[in-house]
Amino acid sequence: MSELQYCEICGDEKPAHLVDRTTVKPIDPLEADICESCQHVHNHRLDEDVCMKCGSEMDGAGFYLELEHPLGAEDLQANRCGGLCGDCAGWIGTEITFKAIEADEAALQELVRLLDKHHDAQTTDQPDSEEDD
Repeated sequence: MSELQYCEICGDEKPAHLVDRTTVKPIDPLEADICESCQHVHNHRLDEDVCMKCGSEMDGAGFYLELEHPLGAEDLQANRCGGLCGDCAGWIGTEITFKAIEADEAALQELVRLLDKHHDAQTTDQPDSEEDD
């Protein structure tokens, strides 16, 4: 039976020969026990002029992002930086905005009230769709 070793990023036990005490770019210079798959994923980088989310070329018109975040099962201190195209930057900004609303119960209830009000106004403004015989 093969000896297993815990990967501090994915949190899985892998055959020991597939796990190294090493670093990856997001946590450098910190070292951790990291499997080959996680090493590959976290050391991968796209070219500087390519959106780091969707891979489209940005032609110099992008949004630079620096993000510090916990990484993996052990919440290793990590950072990531790179460029985002306008669509991806907008998507991330909108996602953060709506997640903030969902995290605040009073704000969420107000949003539901406003959406219901909007829906009710649209319903009463539209004529019945019944066809005349």
